Amino acid sequence: MKISIKRGTKEIGGSAVEIISDKGQRIIVDLGLPLDAADTSPELLPDIKGLTHKSDDLLALLISHAHQDHYGLGKYIDDKIPVYLSHEAQSIMQIAHIHRLPGAFVFPNTVCFENEKTFQLNDFRITPYLFDHSAYGAYGFLIEVDGQKVFYSGDFRAHGRKRKLFYKFLRNHPQNIDVLLLEGSCLGRENSEHYEYEEDLENKFYDFWKESKGLALVQTSAQNIDRIVTIYRAAKKCRRNIVLSGYAGHILQGTGNPRLPNFTWPDVKKFSLHPLKRHETGVNELMLNPQKYVVLLDSKIYEQLKNAGIINNQTTYVYSMWKGYKEKYQNQLTFLADNNIPMQDIHTSGHADVPTLKKIVAGLKPKIIIPIHTFYPQKFMQMFDNAVCLNDGDLFEIPIK
Repeated sequence: MKISIKRGTKEIGGSAVEIISDKGQRIIVDLGLPLDAADTSPELLPDIKGLTHKSDDLLALLISHAHQDHYGLGKYIDDKIPVYLSHEAQSIMQIAHIHRLPGAFVFPNTVCFENEKTFQLNDFRITPYLFDHSAYGAYGFLIEVDGQKVFYSGDFRAHGRKRKLFYKFLRNHPQNIDVLLLEGSCLGRENSEHYEYEEDLENKFYDFWKESKGLALVQTSAQNIDRIVTIYRAAKKCRRNIVLSGYAGHILQGTGNPRLPNFTWPDVKKFSLHPLKRHETGVNELMLNPQKYVVLLDSKIYEQLKNAGIINNQTTYVYSMWKGYKEKYQNQLTFLADNNIPMQDIHTSGHADVPTLKKIVAGLKPKIIIPIHTFYPQKFMQMFDNAVCLNDGDLFEIPIK
């Protein structure tokens, strides 16, 4: 078996891995949009035979989860290529497309896999494993062919609300792994030796809001289900209702999990320009009773609140996303600062910290570790004596046992 990381050996995002059997059959794992790309373009596609005109030896594209940096370039591939993904990822992609989010699209030729249910692609045996991540329905893959085994970690962590999945995996992990393709997003970042739990964030939100008399605003991703649950729980402790966009509510509904906050709950409201239904609220209600609400912002909601003059020095604001996205919100942040709005950053990573990376390596005991999804692959060499750093496009042949 051979492996070629087409993008991701020295960057976070834009992940794309080609795996080749001894017979020349190939699968692609993820086909992401680079984080530094100004816009999507077919010119960003990695150099992989058969992507735009399917060849017989290209069997399928596997998508680990519904973050654009793992699937965003898939819109340019030949429709004849079957795309294997989870039901959760497919639902999130469809909802983003319905709401016309930038770059959103749906794959026309899909097959949905299930957690820990092995499926066959000619000579390839693939087993998906559900992991904890800031994306709902994030999977790693065990890939077997030619008597060899590769485990692709995808994006994962062990400090979110689904961290039991990681420890369940360690208790019943696949054996005799030849190569572990391991994400290292945390390396080179602050506090990478220990990331806070979502429960820690819940307490921080509560402490920030408990004495506040004004409207509470939060900037976070509507696709970060764990974070919405964290915000909902903190809001409930403060006896506040949570206000979501229609898109955020649709994402929660699209998970199919009735235990997640949704518009059938009395303390979950949908922001509306002209509220008519019981679960809807709008500018007038927020002006009358700002102390009763936590609002998850999007660009349209922010503009409505700003234009209505609701944002004042009793308002609080929390930025709850990766700091690298702050540039996108710079005008908004400047306005809030100029108006003396109390602000805090309350966030934890969607990715594994260093101790978690060490735990998965200690559990799987791979013969070889290959870094991916990291700006600092060389740090793997300091952590693990069996790490091998590649360059984008290198063809790595797994040694025969």
